[in-house]
Amino acid sequence: MKRTDLALALLFTACLVGCEMLGGTTHQTCAEQCRTALDPDACIVKCGTCAGLCVNPAPEGFDGPALLWVGRTVDEPQCPANAPSTVYVGHKSPDIPFACDPCRCSEPACALSDDLRTAASLRCDGAELGQQDARDILSGTCVVPSEALASDRKSLLLGSPRMSSCEPSIEPPPVPLLVSRWYRSGKACAGTLPEDTCISPKTCVPAAEEEQQQNFSQCIMHLGEGEVTCPQDYPENVVLYNSLRDERRCTPCACDPPEGGACSLILLSFRDEACSEVLTAGVASSKNAGCLTPVPGVQPKSMKAVWHVNNPGRCEPRGGEVDGEIILTGPTTFCCQTRPDENK
Repeated sequence: MKRTDLALALLFTACLVGCEMLGGTTHQTCAEQCRTALDPDACIVKCGTCAGLCVNPAPEGFDGPALLWVGRTVDEPQCPANAPSTVYVGHKSPDIPFACDPCRCSEPACALSDDLRTAASLRCDGAELGQQDARDILSGTCVVPSEALASDRKSLLLGSPRMSSCEPSIEPPPVPLLVSRWYRSGKACAGTLPEDTCISPKTCVPAAEEEQQQNFSQCIMHLGEGEVTCPQDYPENVVLYNSLRDERRCTPCACDPPEGGACSLILLSFRDEACSEVLTAGVASSKNAGCLTPVPGVQPKSMKAVWHVNNPGRCEPRGGEVDGEIILTGPTTFCCQTRPDENK
């Protein structure tokens, strides 16, 4: 038998035998018995009234001690039998999937120019006159032009066709989950033990049972915001959170200007009023305006515009990316004697 064990046994036996006083029997508490022992804490454990550990009280600003478990939420254990009360449940790693639907763009279109002007020359190089209303002509319909457009002395200047912009398809962001999910969580457990079982100022706290020593650690707890400095007796810092604020959003969808396309338009004048006998033709492209030169002495009777190249290209979408982050709120800092095995 070790010397310490022997001393404790003798001390315990001596107390049982020597605590009888004249006029009756007086039994000392374990704290009284062990006050002068070589190892008072071991003596208390041997005495049997503290079925755990005798530890110094938690410093000012801390609660506890308590047994803390940290690990995967799905693996959360029951509190140990000697510390059956759950005094805190917190979380560490959120597990809330979030994805943005891809942005899409509508197809662009070759758009007709509204710019149809008469020029005071035969080759579109004279002074430009006022803009004429040519919506019917530019829509591809065969029309009989007004006197302002039907001239054998003035050319017609047709503006370049353009590519219409694309409209983004704005997808709503995913509907936030009503119940937050957490991948890792923490749980603190405590038990009720007599206060006078340890030698003051120490107090008796439950110890993790042997098969749970890898899962639970002895810790003290600090509630609230702010940086916490752990005392030497509890050097390992573990922070858990009460809740979260999900500030993730999808960036708005937008479309770049059309690329990779071409648009060109032919403006035709005709000798007859049915757009069947071509008189003159001019081409307007997205790079150059078109010129329809007149035939001196012949006044056009009808006019229309038709597409020569109608390939508007495509627009590249932008946006639809995750912006923001999950903000963890309500921190609680645990200072532990050993770090809880979070891989369990």
